[in-house]
Amino acid sequence: MLPVLEFYANHTLDFENTDINTLEYQAITELRKIHIPDDILIILLDGLRSQFPGGDLSVFASIENWSPMSMPEIKGKIIQKTNIAAIGAMGMRLIIRPQYIILPALIYERVDWYSPQNKEKVQTIRTYYHAITSLFGGDHAIYVDEKIGNKYFPSTDNFDKSALSTFEQTLITRYGTTNKTLFDYAHGKYPKYYIDHFTDIK
Repeated sequence: MLPVLEFYANHTLDFENTDINTLEYQAITELRKIHIPDDILIILLDGLRSQFPGGDLSVFASIENWSPMSMPEIKGKIIQKTNIAAIGAMGMRLIIRPQYIILPALIYERVDWYSPQNKEKVQTIRTYYHAITSLFGGDHAIYVDEKIGNKYFPSTDNFDKSALSTFEQTLITRYGTTNKTLFDYAHGKYPKYYIDHFTDIK
């Protein structure tokens, strides 16, 4: 099975001193102001068709913009909300934790994400990632294999804002750095991680 990519970004939201419900309302209100390109909706629709061949996708198509995801209950007790979890158009999901953002995964495999043939599609996604990241005070994103994330990501209890930067430093120490752009990698020679400062988008 090919490695699955995960997409993180930093932010400056103040979870420690702001009521979580207030923060959620403000964040989702702002998210709704960012235009979702038609190309991204097509990517999402294609992904749903692949995941549910012949299935009824109307429930996904009916989601027009970002809304809070409801919290589960266990034996009638509501789990305390500590993160902002939102569901958007075509079932797109975004989670904002005190330490980082989990960006919507729109392309899952390295072969597709780093392929020059997919550059136009990836650039559309990166532009959207940049808009979300900037909206919440962040300045970069990181793309990493799920297995590596599971192995090296530090525990993220409480409001430890250093969690993402600690993860990045671990990856740099373990795998080194590169001056290559996202599309400079030879087929099958993809990086273990990539820190994206969106310099070509700004």
